[in-house]
Amino acid sequence: MGFFKNIGKAIKKNVSFKNLVKVATPIMGAIPIVGGTVQNISQKLQDAHEAKKEAQNAQNEYDRQVAEANAEALRLQALQTAGQTVGAVAGAGTQIFSKAVTEGAYAGLGAGTQQGLGTVGAEIADSTISAWFKKHWKHILIGLSVIGAIYLIRKHNEDKYPRKRARR
Repeated sequence: MGFFKNIGKAIKKNVSFKNLVKVATPIMGAIPIVGGTVQNISQKLQDAHEAKKEAQNAQNEYDRQVAEANAEALRLQALQTAGQTVGAVAGAGTQIFSKAVTEGAYAGLGAGTQQGLGTVGAEIADSTISAWFKKHWKHILIGLSVIGAIYLIRKHNEDKYPRKRARR
């Protein structure tokens, strides 16, 4: 019994469809009439199996590349989010620090210096307002002209067609 068991194990180990086709195809070709057809079918089955294997390998390669691209996109997104968070924290820290320094420096100045800084601030505001009016004077003139025209038209209509009021 052990003899046949060993033969069965050897057959299972060494005989596969691929090996069987490789060995049987040339032998089948030697048989007249039927052998050529069987060999042709066998060759087509081998070619189909190889094409399927290549397609699977190509699909696996594509899936690997897509997975790598997705992983890279997620890594970049995580880095961007981390950068934004760090930037926001750093910006807030800088803003708090600069505000504290400015307020501390202003508080440390004398009253005369503070008044002088107030005057400088008022001068800057005046020049800003003056520059705005110089830049937009045409728009202001057009707006005032439209308002004046509406006023004059209404006044003219009231003089021409007075409203009738109920008398008591």
